[in-house]
Amino acid sequence: MPSILLRLLSWRPGAYLRASGGLFGWLMLRTAAQAVMVVLLARLLGVDGYGLFVTAQAVSGFFSPIAGLGLAVLLLRDGACAPAELPRKLGMALALWWPTMLVSSLAATALLAWSLPSRVPLAALAAFALADVGTTSFVELAARVEQARHRVGAFGAILTGLMLARLIGLLLYAAAGQASAVGCLWVYAMASALYAFVLARRLVTQHAPIWPKKRAWAMARESFPFTIGALSFRLQAEFNKPLLARASYGQAGNFSVAQRVIDLASLPLQALQEALWPRLYAGRHSARQLWLVCAVLCAAAVLGGGVLVLLAPWVARILGAGFEDTTHLVMLLALLPALQLVRNLLNAVVAQQRRQSVLTAIYLVSGVAGILFNLWLVPAAGLRGAATASYLVEAVLLALLAAVILSRSKRLSDA
Repeated sequence: MPSILLRLLSWRPGAYLRASGGLFGWLMLRTAAQAVMVVLLARLLGVDGYGLFVTAQAVSGFFSPIAGLGLAVLLLRDGACAPAELPRKLGMALALWWPTMLVSSLAATALLAWSLPSRVPLAALAAFALADVGTTSFVELAARVEQARHRVGAFGAILTGLMLARLIGLLLYAAAGQASAVGCLWVYAMASALYAFVLARRLVTQHAPIWPKKRAWAMARESFPFTIGALSFRLQAEFNKPLLARASYGQAGNFSVAQRVIDLASLPLQALQEALWPRLYAGRHSARQLWLVCAVLCAAAVLGGGVLVLLAPWVARILGAGFEDTTHLVMLLALLPALQLVRNLLNAVVAQQRRQSVLTAIYLVSGVAGILFNLWLVPAAGLRGAATASYLVEAVLLALLAAVILSRSKRLSDA
């Protein structure tokens, strides 16, 4: 017994836990800022005004993965293996990113103007789309470069900084007096653009990207599976918002709040996963060690779902009238993080094998499935239909990824 106690007292966390712990601190701050923003906007705008704001976020969010071209994940994967190549790859990624970002922002503006049930000034929609699509995709590029160098603290700080900039802007706007959903769109856009400008200066100074003489679109083709994957996940999470908004902005607002609560509860899992990816891609640990970590993460995800069910009734009490449906939605979605965790782990295994065409096909199928499930279930069952569609898409993804991994294992064992 004394020897066991001595070992416990002398235990120190390893590099993986230290890295994920530091990242957890940044992500905790980011999620706290996001939670404050949700409460601020919900109380400031009411359920309908908040629903309009998050619907605009959802529609423009469809285009952020397209603008990013999946290049951020490619930088992480390849940069973790060959850090010396990062300046050249970063320069090429930026050269490919900016024209795609402009086109994506214009497309987002057009879709916003067409899809929102209520009329919003076109200038506000354009500014919001440009800042949201451009800043979100650029910040991910900058953050993944840090993650590829195993600087997970800097990775978390960059992601957190964007959320804090937006929150500070909205707090100042709220303190000024009369607030509206359109005004919040403008402030959100300006805060995002200012943060992107500061981050761009830092990126050039610290990482010195080597700008290419000619764009090599082959890099975008290589990252295409990650583009489709990110778009598929975004459609899964956000495609329901415009459909719910057709019934009422209140339904879109309730579902968005439930998703933010799930995000908050999943924060420790997210930190552990993000610290794991560069180690997995770099091949630093044995398969046994990685699967042990995965088993622990899965157990934590299931436990977190149980905690969510217990705490769900407090959500409506904090946000006030109009958000009563959020409590039931949080209970319905409580186990979704566990499925997403397993999907992320299987996805990382296939990505490490560099089976790009297979990943592209899986993401395309899941993206189409997400659209069809939502088109079928949301008009028929409203909020419950949106929650059911989320689970069905995860089930499709898990089945496809597991089938691919098992088929490869069978071929290797037969060879």
